[in-house]
Amino acid sequence: MHNETKIINGIKIIPPHLNAEFYRTLDPKTSFISGLDYIRISPDGAVLIGSSDHTARKLTGQACIYKTIADAYQQQTYNPKSIFLNSGTNDGCFIENSDKVFLCEDSGAVSVWTKSSGKDVWHDWVEDISVSEHDDAALVVDCLYPGKDYVTAGADGNIKVWDISMLICMKNYLNAHSHPIYGLAVRPQSNTDFASGSMDQYLNLWSDNTEKSVLELHVSDCSIRCLAWINENQLIFGNEAGALKLVDIRNPDTVTKLTEFPAAVHRLAVNSDCSKVAVCCDNKMVSVCEITEGINCKVGYQDRHLHTEFVRGLAWDVQDKNVLHSVGWGAQIKTHQLFK
Repeated sequence: MHNETKIINGIKIIPPHLNAEFYRTLDPKTSFISGLDYIRISPDGAVLIGSSDHTARKLTGQACIYKTIADAYQQQTYNPKSIFLNSGTNDGCFIENSDKVFLCEDSGAVSVWTKSSGKDVWHDWVEDISVSEHDDAALVVDCLYPGKDYVTAGADGNIKVWDISMLICMKNYLNAHSHPIYGLAVRPQSNTDFASGSMDQYLNLWSDNTEKSVLELHVSDCSIRCLAWINENQLIFGNEAGALKLVDIRNPDTVTKLTEFPAAVHRLAVNSDCSKVAVCCDNKMVSVCEITEGINCKVGYQDRHLHTEFVRGLAWDVQDKNVLHSVGWGAQIKTHQLFK
């Protein structure tokens, strides 16, 4: 009798010596992955949302693709036809159009997925190819040449340039940084130049025509978490101390502090049609800054109440440039209507 499982007041009681066996053979029910980590919106309005399960026994990831942001709101439930990964995913992007996506995985793999032709009733997306060349989590991706060349950076401190037709690493910057690289952004109007920011506090400019960094733009007083170009010469970056700063690559010796937030700056999203920059930090707040004349910054919008958990991803609406979408932990997708 001592070996039997009992139910007392609706609670299953497992004998102590059987706990390990019960846990090993437990088949947990599939549930919606709650940690929404990033959102990307394609020019045709399709939405890519990447998520990682931070609470289950196994760290897994999921990428959901929707035709519109309205569909994403309506389908915030488990979708058996999503892309399921064997590790978490920190970033991803559309390739040329909404029928193909590029995903970064915590296992160090990068993968390309294509929308199914419809013959497979079990899957909407099929994996074209996957390679594991990062020695730690692949953390961020950006596009050098649409549909052809993409660049990734990882927790291994390496940067890789990919030809995605065969997913071949064309250039490998080993030890580009000594710590994980969370910030990576391709320079506007360029198919070769990009910037990287790392937890090692360095902000560098690169070109895939060279073997080493072109320019050491800045050494921060603390770790750099994210960066984005506001034009082809000016770069903004957020750091662990919550500061948002600007550097002009024509005069990197002068770095301007734009504003400061109460927590580490996690992600930036630049509205290419105006001077607005969306910011989220390691908290529940979403802010939108207006940067004018290159150095002046004004926080024009701020919300602290829509999200109940940390905000992780930001994307501007493709139809209304005064609308911002955000995702965060707790499986939350929210929309922010800015004043015109």
